[in-house]
Amino acid sequence: RARRSRGFGVHSPFAFRFITFVLRGSGSVYYATPQIRTLAKDRIRRRRLNLLFRIVCDRAPQTLILPPDLPEAERHVILMADSRLTPITPDEAEHLPATAQRLLLCLPALTPETLTAARRVISSENSTLILLDAVSPLLPALMENLDHVMTFTNGRSAVMVGSRALPSQTFEINF
Repeated sequence: RARRSRGFGVHSPFAFRFITFVLRGSGSVYYATPQIRTLAKDRIRRRRLNLLFRIVCDRAPQTLILPPDLPEAERHVILMADSRLTPITPDEAEHLPATAQRLLLCLPALTPETLTAARRVISSENSTLILLDAVSPLLPALMENLDHVMTFTNGRSAVMVGSRALPSQTFEINF
């Protein structure tokens, strides 16, 4: 685990780049950094908001799915990353066509109500699921029968990337 925290020992080029430049890229300065600093009340919250911003910038979603119970600061930062996107609700995401590409869903926690939408997103090609609270008994049900998801977790939160070009792997790293 300690060796993988900085990307050492990771053999996937995608996973190495994602770990080093997106998840652990805390030295990166973006145009939104001053605004994120004013939204965050403390250092931990600022790190989480910066991480969300970097993920959205890196993954470049075409469709953004945000539940109504997502905290306002997280919602604001995600929309700052790409202001062209109009978010839809998880209920609307269940009815997206099967060809919908590059979905991004950010959930405060995995609940029975959001499980279907999360499964829809993670099974789509080149899509991203962000769980702000990844401690859930529903996580095994979400991952069941999926063979193309890379999961990056720090024990509290998780980022899952679904792509048929990626092997199914789980990385426990510090971010």
